[in-house]
Amino acid sequence: MKKIVLLVVLALIGVLAWWLLETKKKPKDETPDLQPVAVSKYSRDFINAVDTALNNYYLLSETFVNWDSTLLADRAKNLQTNIEKVPFDELKKDTVIYQTATSYLDGFKTDLATIAGQGDITSKRRAFNTFSDNLYTLLRVVKYDGGKVYMAECPMAFNDSEAAMWLSKTGEIRNPYLGLHHPRYKGGMLECGEVKDSLAFMAQTK
Repeated sequence: MKKIVLLVVLALIGVLAWWLLETKKKPKDETPDLQPVAVSKYSRDFINAVDTALNNYYLLSETFVNWDSTLLADRAKNLQTNIEKVPFDELKKDTVIYQTATSYLDGFKTDLATIAGQGDITSKRRAFNTFSDNLYTLLRVVKYDGGKVYMAECPMAFNDSEAAMWLSKTGEIRNPYLGLHHPRYKGGMLECGEVKDSLAFMAQTK
């Protein structure tokens, strides 16, 4: 009889031990979630070169905002150097895109030379407007996927009646045509303008 009782007790202990093991909370998995990786259709060299050019373009735009004529030449020359380093040959796999993109290069050089030259600030701003328009078109043609680019427009950039555009990495309006030190408006028209368009061909994640 004692043996039977002992066996029953041992069996109950075994069942209890099994239940405790099964119901015990499993330790939380400490492995961090893997973040999706953006994959561009372009090489890292291409994206980095375009990013560098865009960042220097934004610096040039800010130089116009500040009416800082002493810095315009250096920043325009830097931007020209950046553009020359973009590996456009990578686009040759699509002849139409390659020919369209490279067709803007001579115009870029002319516009930046005007900005870096000895002309008046209005002439430089007109060249900046042309450059900005063509740069935006180029980015749209190649479907640049390194980040979002905004296109903003001021309706009264020249003579209070002619519109002009510029590019920005954010939706914030900092008008490079009227800026902070306009002869008439001072800094009162810094935020004159609005975002008209944007490019967002960002790479898909996987």
